[in-house]
Amino acid sequence: MKKIFKFRIALEGTSPIIWREFLVPSDTTFYRLHHIVQIVMGWENYHLYEFTMDSYRIGQQFEDDGFNGPNEIIDSKTITIGDVLQAKGQKLEYLYDFGDYWQHSLTLEMIIDDLTIPFPVCCDGALNCPPEDVGSIPGFYDFLKIMDKPRHPEHKETKAWVNSKLVALDGRYDPQKFPMERVNQGLLNLDNYIKDWEKEANQK
Repeated sequence: MKKIFKFRIALEGTSPIIWREFLVPSDTTFYRLHHIVQIVMGWENYHLYEFTMDSYRIGQQFEDDGFNGPNEIIDSKTITIGDVLQAKGQKLEYLYDFGDYWQHSLTLEMIIDDLTIPFPVCCDGALNCPPEDVGSIPGFYDFLKIMDKPRHPEHKETKAWVNSKLVALDGRYDPQKFPMERVNQGLLNLDNYIKDWEKEANQK
């Protein structure tokens, strides 16, 4: 029977921690979960990703390289979160962008039997997401220092750069603000979000 999973996701290495809590049905594929995480966190969804848990490696499959071993990547479209997670407290790791290496931990906080939701819902969270391609955790905190010093020689250029990114709210990046209303609007339109992403990906 389909259940509802409540997850807490945290971006590892951030202090204070950048985190979110959200609800998803247990029959959600990992492919769909990836897109949900992108919306919930505030990423721009144009880098590779991978989920890991114990011996599981789940992500994007490319042409068969002839290797079939215990660490073979499972196609994220073919396996659901309910296939892997069975108990409260279980954890997944989610890696986004193998260059900047944004490592996230996902904890299954609750399994709810008597709830039905029409689309994934974000319940809570704290702090804005780092801007895409800022240069991993060290680059993010260097960026924040520059943004906090209007007289810094790179401040003007950096401010113009970040204010054009997805994480900017009304044309301005605020590291303290978590835009939950915008996140839930994105989750409401998840199917169209995925279709648009797939269309753009197929054109590359």
